[in-house]
Amino acid sequence: MKSTVSLLSIALLLASSAQGSQHMHKKHARRQGVSATFSPEPTTTAAVPAPTSKAPGSGPSVIKRGLSFNDASLTKDFSSSQVFFAYNWDSAFQGELPAGVQYFPMLWSAAPEHSNQWEANANAAIAKGSTHLLFINEPDLSSQSNTSPQDAAKQWMQFMQPFAGKATLVSPAITNGGPPMGTGWMDSFIEECDKLGCQVDKIAMHIYDSATNVAYYQKYITDMGTRYNRSVLVTEFGASGSVEQQQQFLQTMVPFLDNLESVSHYAWFMTAVGNLVNADASLSPLGSTYVSA
Repeated sequence: MKSTVSLLSIALLLASSAQGSQHMHKKHARRQGVSATFSPEPTTTAAVPAPTSKAPGSGPSVIKRGLSFNDASLTKDFSSSQVFFAYNWDSAFQGELPAGVQYFPMLWSAAPEHSNQWEANANAAIAKGSTHLLFINEPDLSSQSNTSPQDAAKQWMQFMQPFAGKATLVSPAITNGGPPMGTGWMDSFIEECDKLGCQVDKIAMHIYDSATNVAYYQKYITDMGTRYNRSVLVTEFGASGSVEQQQQFLQTMVPFLDNLESVSHYAWFMTAVGNLVNADASLSPLGSTYVSA
């Protein structure tokens, strides 16, 4: 969030942080796996029918849509005609992704349990066709990778810079919290990187707010590309509200992101039961909207 963000946005972020921690402990084996800024809860609100087709010739020719997952088996009913990439907040995964869907490995933090296998896993992913490498998750949040901009820049030179020219190198994924979080953190990171000579090809960001606050999302995401003069990966975005409100949100936001030149990729949070998929991994009404909006 920027300093001008509404009180509602601040309240949603703070409330979701507490809910997110509880949600992740219950539903994810690895606490550090996902964002602590938001936790979408299943709801019984009636869903609106997902659109079944687009007008001929509409939308971009390049697929930007992606999946964030912990369990690869839940991605089975998506296809490469719907999503381009998938990632799991880690540098490797068990199971299989749909044919033609690219995996983006991430170095979640520089802690040894992540960094010891990073070089081997990143090289293996590149050999299999991965084009992007993702860096630390929400360093501006104490419950996530919790890394200072100065340390992150040094870690970049150690773990990411060796891959320059081999893959597109993506910045740490910041929250939309107000400074010193969010863009305040990223400003300091880029400043430190400029001193060290980091090659940061793209910017990663997360954003959460109310499904009714579409204008905020659109302005914030647009401003990110302008601020850093780089393409943006929205590697997590979510919106609080009923399923119907979330569907209406996606019906507006997906075409917006598809047509925003500064955004190269985006992924809804997340491919989980009660969110984008049902218990049998078939697409939920929200999932159907996500891939067809």
